Amino acid sequence: MYFHAKTTAVTKAMKWLANHDAIFTARDIKKQPLTRDEILYMLSLTEDGTDDLISTRSKAYKALPDSVQDMGMNELVDLLQKNPGILKNPIVVDRNKLATGFDLETIREFVPAAYRKKELASFFRILNGGNKNLDVSPA
Repeated sequence: MYFHAKTTAVTKAMKWLANHDAIFTARDIKKQPLTRDEILYMLSLTEDGTDDLISTRSKAYKALPDSVQDMGMNELVDLLQKNPGILKNPIVVDRNKLATGFDLETIREFVPAAYRKKELASFFRILNGGNKNLDVSPA
């Protein structure tokens, strides 16, 4: 997880991931900036490119000149490295997924399969009246 400010969204995401057995590290990208490769990797995981990563409502973004919209990829990567405050906060990344902010719909994708299976088994036991011998393994 990458963040540039300890906001409510960052705190909620950290707590939620920890409570759901997700193994993660949190990195303050103002103290330890993103590398070019990390930025390019994040962009490769997005559906809408920079729109998925840049917070156009942030003060940092609004302070930039209008010419930022016409930047090439190298200029944009340089800008993101030097101005992490224009990125959405937090950014949660794993091998093939990316989520920004704290949204339960998207952050659920980062829950380990073993935890999901345990929760599903618990749910089915409740539906089955507490039968601990219920088999929830796939057929």
